[in-house]
Amino acid sequence: MYENRERKEKLSNVAGILCGLFLVCVLVFSIVSAHTIPTVGVRAGEVPDTAMTVQGTAEGRNGPVTVEVVADEENIYQIRVLSQEETEGIGSVAVKQLPKAIFDGQDLNADAVSGATITSEALRNAIVNALKDAGIETKAFGLRTVKLEQVAQQVEEGAGIQVIKSADWAEMYPDEYNSWQSNESNSEFHSYLERFPYLKTLYDGYGFAKQYESARGHMYVIDDVTGTARPHPLANCFTCKTPDFTVLTNNMGDAAYALKFEDVLQQVNEPLSCYNCHANEPGDNPGQIVITHAYLADSVGEDFAEIDAANLACGQCHVEYYFDPGTKATTLPHNSLASMSPDEILNYYNTQLLVDGEPFADFTSPNTGIRVIKVQHPEMETYLGEGSVHRGKFTCADCHMTEAVNDKGETYMNHFLSSPLENQELINNTCSKCHANLVGEIEALEEKVIARTTEVGENLEQLHFKLTDAIASGNYSDAELDAIRSVARDAQFYWDFVFVENSNGAHNSKLTYDCLDKAAALTEQAMGMFK
Repeated sequence: MYENRERKEKLSNVAGILCGLFLVCVLVFSIVSAHTIPTVGVRAGEVPDTAMTVQGTAEGRNGPVTVEVVADEENIYQIRVLSQEETEGIGSVAVKQLPKAIFDGQDLNADAVSGATITSEALRNAIVNALKDAGIETKAFGLRTVKLEQVAQQVEEGAGIQVIKSADWAEMYPDEYNSWQSNESNSEFHSYLERFPYLKTLYDGYGFAKQYESARGHMYVIDDVTGTARPHPLANCFTCKTPDFTVLTNNMGDAAYALKFEDVLQQVNEPLSCYNCHANEPGDNPGQIVITHAYLADSVGEDFAEIDAANLACGQCHVEYYFDPGTKATTLPHNSLASMSPDEILNYYNTQLLVDGEPFADFTSPNTGIRVIKVQHPEMETYLGEGSVHRGKFTCADCHMTEAVNDKGETYMNHFLSSPLENQELINNTCSKCHANLVGEIEALEEKVIARTTEVGENLEQLHFKLTDAIASGNYSDAELDAIRSVARDAQFYWDFVFVENSNGAHNSKLTYDCLDKAAALTEQAMGMFK
């Protein structure tokens, strides 16, 4: 009897142990399954010998997302998420759904999962990175570097062209004309110098230390350029202000840029208008975009036909530029999509554009001797740069100009330029597909970027002060001071690339943070060079 009882107790213990092991296995399985999904795609035996197996990684909301992709030039056969730490019930939904959507449609442009945009883009980018590592062209699966629906034309040059004024198109295009004129309502602006006092130190020795105000409506560009306290002796300051100067450069070439400002002012009839984006074409080919600024075509080179016309139209003015030291012509520091990155642009200024043997500078700081690159407004370079999550899906016009319906029920392109955050119809019909709260997301991003930009800018100001004191001390050799100046120059370039870009990270948060991190690291490096 005792033996039977002992046997039953042993069996009970074994059963308890087995039950415990089962529960542990279930727990482990649930943890693992929460962070991985089965392979999406065909069976292993259906994968052809032409396929390659590669891995790709991209940064998600909570950390890196790594995928394994089996593909060749024609098909994606399998997608597997190897590791991720996305939020259960939110990002994890995208982990389960998006790879299947991409495989089913063989389309890298599959819609992001609602409420899980960051994870969706991380998965997409990880898959793209895997394909790129394999040398597989992503265009085969619908993904373009940038959106392309319309190819722009280039304006004729040297033909004695006369500008057809915007008012002359009003009868034929009343809705477009009236909506363009409504940009007069965007008249508010503020002083950056008052809001960010450290700018007076960073821009000391240049006009921006005298007056620097936020941009306002395009209808005020002539008022702004003629009323500014910043000096403008040459006509090149009219580059993005009026079609009258644009046509002058098309007729005269680079010689127009060196004309006197006051002489050209007498020829100005209107601010930016139809001619700048459509030349004199609207009547013959409605909606056709014509690039009237020749330097923009030069700046993208052979990639001209690969960039949507709407992006190029805005990129005629919303770019980083400099005035050529010799001709005074407005010039852009790149010649392709690949050379638009901040790193490549800085390298161009530092090593390729030399003036009297010295790297190009917009001005030299009177107190520190730093040869400063004053970045302008690189919206195109930022939006089309690496890390932009929207460049292959939307153009500038998609977000800042939208179709509208007039009183007759006719659809037209609204030429009132506005922020997407102010366009509730756009948010409801388009943005909400990926963003549950676009306004909240962008406001949080902007707050973070402005705080970080201010922090780095103020540290740069301290660097200027310390360098000024070091020069006055007489304890540093010219070589030591020049080494500090060189690092400080690069630091200010990366900071300025963000400060003047006008989107506070919204166009490309990854590139924005990369620039600020580099600016901060270089500032710290320069600080460490003092004795």
